[in-house]
Amino acid sequence: MTTVEILQVIQEPLWLTQCETPVPAGYPSLADNSPNTKIDLNHLLIPHPDCTYLVRVQGTSMDGAPSHIPDGALMAVDCSLTPEPGDIVVAAIDEEFTVKRLEKRAGGYWLVPDNPAHNPIDTSLLGDRFQVWGVVTHVISRMQRGRFR
Repeated sequence: MTTVEILQVIQEPLWLTQCETPVPAGYPSLADNSPNTKIDLNHLLIPHPDCTYLVRVQGTSMDGAPSHIPDGALMAVDCSLTPEPGDIVVAAIDEEFTVKRLEKRAGGYWLVPDNPAHNPIDTSLLGDRFQVWGVVTHVISRMQRGRFR
């Protein structure tokens, strides 16, 4: 099972320069002279600071399509959002945290991994041993020379 490690968030602004020119994922166009602006990553990743925490993924159950969340990735998790089917959530099962996609299937809700080598979990069998702690809103993955590490 993929688990998560909860990390402390420092809520001071972290300003980085954002290029206003979009970067196409298709055929590149010549760069225009769009101005650069500054963006605060805390504002972007943590819009609800009192309800958001960062976690580090430990495991491979979410490294498949469509999320491709690798082992070691950082995730911003917002506990003020109401989980909906299709959301990636951090849940507690028997007091252990895990990250999975929440799906509604006949009979109830399931926690479904994106990696087919892992099994889905029928939450109706867990009773009060299951609780959703928040919805994943952003994923930060480390790349090494343009490749996942």
